Amino acid sequence: MSIQIFQDCENIVPGGQAFGRKNKRAEDNKSAKGIPKPTKRVALGNISNQIHGTTRVQPSRAAKDKHKTVQHVTKQDQFKIHEDKPKSSRDTQRRHSSLKDSPMVLSLTPCITDSFEEIDTDDLISCDVQDIDRHTDISYDVPEYAQDIHNYLKKAELKFLPKSNYMDKQVDINKTMRTVLVDWLVEVAEEYKLIPQTLYLTVNYIDRFLSCMSVLRGKLQLVGTACMLVASKFEEIYPPEVAEFVYITDDTYSAKQVLRMESLVLKTLQFDLSVPTCRDFLNRYLLAAGAAKESQLRYLSQYLAELTLISTEIYLSYRPSMIAASSVLVANCTLELQPWTPTLQYYSGYTIKELAECANDIRRFFHSASTLQQQAVQQKYKAPKFGCVSQLNPPDELPL
Repeated sequence: MSIQIFQDCENIVPGGQAFGRKNKRAEDNKSAKGIPKPTKRVALGNISNQIHGTTRVQPSRAAKDKHKTVQHVTKQDQFKIHEDKPKSSRDTQRRHSSLKDSPMVLSLTPCITDSFEEIDTDDLISCDVQDIDRHTDISYDVPEYAQDIHNYLKKAELKFLPKSNYMDKQVDINKTMRTVLVDWLVEVAEEYKLIPQTLYLTVNYIDRFLSCMSVLRGKLQLVGTACMLVASKFEEIYPPEVAEFVYITDDTYSAKQVLRMESLVLKTLQFDLSVPTCRDFLNRYLLAAGAAKESQLRYLSQYLAELTLISTEIYLSYRPSMIAASSVLVANCTLELQPWTPTLQYYSGYTIKELAECANDIRRFFHSASTLQQQAVQQKYKAPKFGCVSQLNPPDELPL
């Protein structure tokens, strides 16, 4: 795939266009007579180990243990070993110094983050607030720690926010180019059937990287490709191979360039890859809103939250938790439900007044979504499996 923003300045169309796709490999895969054509690797296919059918073959631990020789050591031999190798102070210092420089050793000092008003899980829930953790699956949702995890994520999101004005310091790229890039990444995520969290992490990595590095327009798509490669390796079970990411860029970049950019992204982000995204908060707020698994409220909230990814103003101006809460608020108003319930206020920690500005920005962007040149998110949620929520009419105003 080629990207519009990498052409010369005279050929750039304001607003950008979606990336084209060339069927280049159809001609390259022509084989000789009598020789079968090589099959193209399906997305999320064979990455590592061998796969037979749908069963993943794992090495047998018992087979490895057969070749291990067990040596029986008596108590007297143990004393002799300790006597033969006395521990000197020099050996102890050398060991501590090596452990100190090792990247595998965790710091003993606690992580200090900015404090905020936490929701006390021991407080008695009033009659107007429903206990959402009581009805969750104990095996997967850990209801005993759910609110504590939410409190931690609200602390951690402050640490991994990109700079809201980083685009002003970029010399060769602008907000329109970022919008075109994110719109193309939405198509790539749909093409390879990546989970939504991978897309959210990719956009977070891109904005944090651009907050620290100045990038030429000819390398912007390379940055987005490398960030999605990192996010796929971190989040997916079977991430696409490097060759697949080279292919989706229409061979604009080589595999060596993608891997070099991947290394630069990791160093710039200081390997902080596990960051809270809007998707982490949205699932819990939908649970507090009483949204069913397959309901318009759930699909519309997901659509509004994903739509903010292509909006530089909204995505960089508000926290992920506030965007998630505001998306649920706008979705409730669109479906003519109660805008904000005591249960939502209790579990999110936001009042309706605190969400007013962000919710109004999302409503206005929702209203103008059909007129944008970038339509990847709108086409995605136009499908019947998402309830065709992108075709719903937004409210004229929010009852705030």
